[in-house]
Amino acid sequence: MKTSAAGRTLSRLLWCLIGILILLLSSLWYFRWDITEDKRFSLSSMSQQLLGSLTEPLRITYYLSSELEELNPYVRDVKDFLRLYALDSSHVQVEVKDPVKEGFETSLLQQGIFPQQIQSTKGNSTQLVTVYSAVVLEYLDQVAIIPFAQRAESLEYEMATRLLMLVEEVGSWPVILMSGNGLSIEEDYSDVVPWLEAAGFFPAVFSPQEFILLEEELAAGEGQKIPLMLFGSSQLTGNQVESIRRFVERGGKLLVMTSAHSAALYDDWTVTPTEDKLLPVLASWGIEVGQELVFDISCFQPTFLSEDENPVYEQVNYPLWIQALPQYTVEHPISRRAFDLEFYWASPLTLTSLESEPLVFTTPSAWLAAPEPGKDLPFVTNPFMIPQTPSQAGQLASQYVLSGMAFLEGGGQVLVVGSQYFLSTLMRQYTGSLGNLDFVTKALLQLSGQEFLLELKNKAAQTRSLHKVTQGELEASRPKVLAVNLVVLPLLPVLVALFFRLIKKTLGKEAGTQKESSRE
Repeated sequence: MKTSAAGRTLSRLLWCLIGILILLLSSLWYFRWDITEDKRFSLSSMSQQLLGSLTEPLRITYYLSSELEELNPYVRDVKDFLRLYALDSSHVQVEVKDPVKEGFETSLLQQGIFPQQIQSTKGNSTQLVTVYSAVVLEYLDQVAIIPFAQRAESLEYEMATRLLMLVEEVGSWPVILMSGNGLSIEEDYSDVVPWLEAAGFFPAVFSPQEFILLEEELAAGEGQKIPLMLFGSSQLTGNQVESIRRFVERGGKLLVMTSAHSAALYDDWTVTPTEDKLLPVLASWGIEVGQELVFDISCFQPTFLSEDENPVYEQVNYPLWIQALPQYTVEHPISRRAFDLEFYWASPLTLTSLESEPLVFTTPSAWLAAPEPGKDLPFVTNPFMIPQTPSQAGQLASQYVLSGMAFLEGGGQVLVVGSQYFLSTLMRQYTGSLGNLDFVTKALLQLSGQEFLLELKNKAAQTRSLHKVTQGELEASRPKVLAVNLVVLPLLPVLVALFFRLIKKTLGKEAGTQKESSRE
């Protein structure tokens, strides 16, 4: 049966309309195909398991300022990730709201959600813009909040910690914080408590003397699972050190940042050796803390006023502020994909036990300086006077351990960082790095037995490292990307058209056969 010219024209118009309709619907239908080998842009099995345990509606509201969406394209990844939650579970409802345009600012402030200020540059002018990017989760009569989600890198971990609290009613994981070097956790390490709280921990600050009273209680039952984080150890008394020793040898978990010397942190950075009663105990557990200072060519470059007649500000390599490179971190859940780690006036660690393992190394081009006895300044630390290379120091280049772990009989664990100022707020103000805070978060997750959350944390770290993708990796992924964008997607409308055309032909043949049968 032949089709008339008018019929063919009408058929073409219908196909064009169908194609346009498919394109319009595709913009409304959210679909994402993760072609990465490790599925870094997909929900992990842990997240899927949490969503599978939902029995009631989970309402997720993303309060996003339109200005931030214009200034920071990464917030689109946050929206995409939240949509993955909605796609995975019919119990999840996701809404995106502009708190300013829709009048939610007062309500957010009452919930403890505060805006952030970011810089906006237009033309030759720069101004501060106040923006929101908060995620609020509501389940039954409970509410959990992520105060500011600017990028999706760590969002799966943050969402998982909130879902555990809402769905499985798991509270925050307790951790004990204690200063052993005379500095204040509230002032000198002021970033630590809010950072750990945001990561899902419940940090409790105790003095060394209070810990002695608490030690017996911690040694029993669930108390052994509560890790102790110790900031320096040079001011601890013999009784206080003995209390820590008993806690660990009874199965307790210890994260200690310490060194064999102290620096005049708020003065001229003079470094002097200390008498530290904890160091022999650490050595008996398999981790010796050396008396030397570690120097490394991989270091931070602070800005100083030069000592010339006409001083100017200049950046100077400071080998005593070591920047650990990712390729010299061990493939361990704590140190895996660790970026921006910085060690200030660090001591070298020597692992002497078969039950100990390194986590972070210097580069192979590091060297040591031993204290010179009898001198007012046992170490030379002036940035303009210290050597910049091993040859300038008259030393042989070598590689040293900056952080390591030891495992004791009875289940005790000790993680040592050879820099007591590893989490110093002042140091972070100099360098702007968040890597040290992220490292201790992962260490505490491991020591608390939260390995599944540590896995999510490492997944976030891998996503964050995408800017370090090599040219070879880009070339390897190019065929997949081209195949999807240039072949699969353009062919979809054609395949749909061929499918309908095939159906039309089949129906036409059946109709012709029926007519011939009726004539007979």
